Amino acid sequence: MCIRDSISRAHILEDLPEIAEIGSDDLREKVIDAWVFALERSSFDRVTDIQGEGSPDVFSLRRGRQDAHLRGVTRLALAIYDEFKATYPEAKVDRDIIVAGGLCHDIGKTWEFDPVKLARSAERGDRYGDPTYRHSTYGAHVCLSVGLPDEIGHICMGHAFEFGGIGHSTECFIIRQADHTWWHVAAALDLCKPGTIDFAGKNLRVRPLGLE
Repeated sequence: MCIRDSISRAHILEDLPEIAEIGSDDLREKVIDAWVFALERSSFDRVTDIQGEGSPDVFSLRRGRQDAHLRGVTRLALAIYDEFKATYPEAKVDRDIIVAGGLCHDIGKTWEFDPVKLARSAERGDRYGDPTYRHSTYGAHVCLSVGLPDEIGHICMGHAFEFGGIGHSTECFIIRQADHTWWHVAAALDLCKPGTIDFAGKNLRVRPLGLE
C-alpha cells in the first residue's frame, strides 16, 4: 500500500511501459513494488518527476526526465543482446534480468536527486555527507528491501563508475555499457546542457543541435 495517494502502480506502468515485457509475473510485480517503495520515501510522485541527469549537475538533459534514460538504457541493452544473439544463438543471458535491471538500475536516484536531500547535504555536508548515499548504493537497498533478486541489486551497484572495480555479472556488464553509452552519446548529440558533460572526456566534439 502506498503512503501517498499521489503514487500509483498505474503511473509507474505508464512511465515505464517496458515493465510489461518482463515474462515473470513475480519479477514484474516486484519491479513495481521497488518503484513504489522508492518513490514513497522521496519527494517525487512519479518517475517522470525525477530530473534527467546522470548525477546531480552531470549529463543534465536539455529536455526529458529520468524515464527517458531508464527506458533508453533498457532498450539499448536489449538491442546489444539481440545483436549478439542473432549471430551467436548459443550466447545466453536472462532477458527478464536485462529488462528489470535496466528499469531499476537508477532507482536510487529517488534519494540522491531528492531536492530535500540535496538541500540538506548542501547545508550540512559536514554532518550528512554530500551525497549521503550514491544512487547505486541506495538502489541496492531498495531492491533488497522489496525482495528483488540479488542480480538486480548487483546491477544497481555495478553499473556505476564507483563500482568499476568489482566483478560484474554478464547482465550487469551489458547494462553498464548501455548506461554509459547512452549518456556519452546524449552528450555528443548536444542533448545535455553545456558545462555538464566533462565526464564524456576532452576528445568529444559535440554536434550542435540541428546540424547534420
